[in-house]
Amino acid sequence: MAHTTWINSTPLNPTNINEFVQRDDVRPTSSTFNGSSGRIITHNKGHQNYMFLYIPTANPGGNLGEVYITKANNTVTVYNSGSFRGNFDYVIIPYG
Repeated sequence: MAHTTWINSTPLNPTNINEFVQRDDVRPTSSTFNGSSGRIITHNKGHQNYMFLYIPTANPGGNLGEVYITKANNTVTVYNSGSFRGNFDYVIIPYG
């Protein structure tokens, strides 16, 4: 069975997930989609060793399109090909 691990290789499970999301470097936040112009999100991690996880918080009604990101050391830019400009929640998770 696949599982997600912290940087220090501690497996995530229902018991410790709360501790994981309360770490200073993992903060759930919100933003909005901005189409092919992209939405720049500043994180100031200083590296590109991170995962960007998102979920729309409103029904995009089939208009989200494809979503992709470009990483930089202190920012991530989120693009979507559809016309949806609604909100999404995201978390940036650094890894080894």
